[in-house]
Amino acid sequence: MAISEAALRENYRRLSDEKLMRIASEDATKLRPEALALLKEELGTRSLSETAEKTIEAQFRVVSEEGVAEYCALLQAQPCPVCRSSSQRLNATMSSKVISFLVMTTWKEQFAIACPACLDKLNQDASTTSALLGWWGVPWGIIRTIQALIANGRMAKNNHVPYPNDLLKAFVVGNVGRIEAVRETPADLQALIK
Repeated sequence: MAISEAALRENYRRLSDEKLMRIASEDATKLRPEALALLKEELGTRSLSETAEKTIEAQFRVVSEEGVAEYCALLQAQPCPVCRSSSQRLNATMSSKVISFLVMTTWKEQFAIACPACLDKLNQDASTTSALLGWWGVPWGIIRTIQALIANGRMAKNNHVPYPNDLLKAFVVGNVGRIEAVRETPADLQALIK
């Protein structure tokens, strides 16, 4: 059942500026056309429409290879969110960690954007934890530990490439609206990649 226009307008009116901007930068493509129009109207009454309009447009735009490369370059030029160093260009990794205890095995994956040295450390720490604590579950501990060690090794190979790796590109494509919303604010851009 669709929410009435009046109820939707009232809902937007009650939201904070931050929440409205989050909807504009992350969820605009998921809204019905009338809901999007009401969102834009509310942002306009709060004098937030200029920034919000760019983020909404960015979500509806098909991002070209050049656009992805531009956003990747913007992210790669930031200081590392882990060590704060600006000496190396950032990239992305996924670290896999397995912890087991008898019949219980947990597998956790963590996405991170950081400098190559910090990405190596994240992959190595996940591998060390898995190697020490992953084996002890039957039957999945052994299987998942081997999978995690292989995955971390594969990911570590892409940490030092001089170009944006596929994980960083995927992050950019999935977060174009959010990046566009904070691209002029270094502190917010840092918070996004953290």
